[in-house]
Amino acid sequence: MSRILPLIVAVAALSACSPRPERAAKTDAAAAPVDTAAPVAQAPADAPAGQYKMDLSHTSVNFRISHMGLSFYTARFTKVDGVLDFDPANPAAQSASATIDVRSFQTNYPDPKQLDFDAQIQNDFLGAAAHPQITFKSTKVEPTGPRTARVTGDLTLKGVTKPVVLETTFNGGYKPSAMDPNARVGFSARGKFRRSDFGLTAGLPAPGTTIGVGDEIEVIIETEFTKAP
Repeated sequence: MSRILPLIVAVAALSACSPRPERAAKTDAAAAPVDTAAPVAQAPADAPAGQYKMDLSHTSVNFRISHMGLSFYTARFTKVDGVLDFDPANPAAQSASATIDVRSFQTNYPDPKQLDFDAQIQNDFLGAAAHPQITFKSTKVEPTGPRTARVTGDLTLKGVTKPVVLETTFNGGYKPSAMDPNARVGFSARGKFRRSDFGLTAGLPAPGTTIGVGDEIEVIIETEFTKAP
């Protein structure tokens, strides 16, 4: 749940520098456009099965939420941990779980000495004192392509548990090597849910308006997991 772009660029550059007769130039200009986009290379997918631990130095959990319909306010959590049971031969049998420290919530508020906005969200909005953790535990993995899957799991936020779906891409995996003694796999994931489903209703826009903070939250995850030898 190999790039050939340098070669194409070199060929295109040589073609652009070559002189052409005026007639040929007109013919080329009239020709139908050709898609020269290079295929996207993918990392190998030969990492072994087993239990992997989240690599915190290569993990980010960001979210976006509409602000008055004018922009998408973006913030993040900086402390997250997780475990993956990886099985490339049977993707549907895989599972993952993660825990987020609510007090690691972080925004780009410019003057924390004037207002500790991060702490205000942690305490008043997310209820960090009573609910210090956000958890996710997968319940189903449905492969949707060679390297994609729809991962359904139980998200527990502020004491409320609801199912959430993450559209996940397996970016690749590596066996242990001289460069990295651990096996390593990487994933990208996105999902959306309504905060009101979890009792987070403060600042919702009045019906028919966008004046306020939106209900839908989009989560964007980039992560790697490692398996010790």
